[in-house]
Amino acid sequence: MGDTSRVVIGMDPHKRSATIKAMAEDETVLGKGRYETDQTAFEAMLAALSAMA
Repeated sequence: MGDTSRVVIGMDPHKRSATIKAMAEDETVLGKGRYETDQTAFEAMLAALSAMA
C-alpha cells in the first residue's frame, strides 16, 4: 500500500446552490467552488472533487 493522506470536504448546501471546499490534513485549501443545483452543475462538482482529491 502507498502513502495515504486525509482530505476533508466541507459542503454548505442551499436551495439554489452548493458551496464546497476541500482541505488537506495541514489545512491547505486544495480547491473550492460554488455550484447550482441542476444535473450539469452536479456533474461539474463531482469532476472538481475528483481533481481536488
